[in-house]
Amino acid sequence: MKQKARHLINLLLGALLGMLGFSSCEGITIDLRTRSGDNGGNGMFNGGGSYAMYGQPTVRWQASGKVTDSNGKAIKGIRVAVRAHKHMANTPNVIYDQNDWYYDDTLYTDSDGQYKLDKRLTSFAGPDDVTIVFEDVDGLLNGGRFASQTATPKITQTEKGDNAWYGGAYAAEANVKLKKQ
Repeated sequence: MKQKARHLINLLLGALLGMLGFSSCEGITIDLRTRSGDNGGNGMFNGGGSYAMYGQPTVRWQASGKVTDSNGKAIKGIRVAVRAHKHMANTPNVIYDQNDWYYDDTLYTDSDGQYKLDKRLTSFAGPDDVTIVFEDVDGLLNGGRFASQTATPKITQTEKGDNAWYGGAYAAEANVKLKKQ
């Protein structure tokens, strides 16, 4: 009875691990440079000449710039709200835009008026557009009260991806001059 229970538990755990994507690859040797293997000539894991990969696609996303007053003096402590957006094709017969993704982050300028965001995002491609909002949140502490400003900088691809899980690097730069209120 104990042996049957252990056998049943092993079968259930094996099935669960198989559903989660874990499997045995014993006897398969893969050359990642040529993407070929020695599994009997029928492609790689899936028999179609390609290989199976597990993981999450990522891209590197950077936003940077400088905030100054109308005289060119750097402003410290300006809140910088970055919103990146990637538009994905909609699924047919679906009313809402479920495939789009947004990435929001907030940072503050340093004593030189600089801000820099450098993140890894889960995606195959970088954002399509970005909106950056600059807002004075500390009142008179940074040399006066400044009016908020919004920028929509151009996004450039700064590094190519590897045609696998890394989609490359993307960057946007916005330098702004804020006016006193």
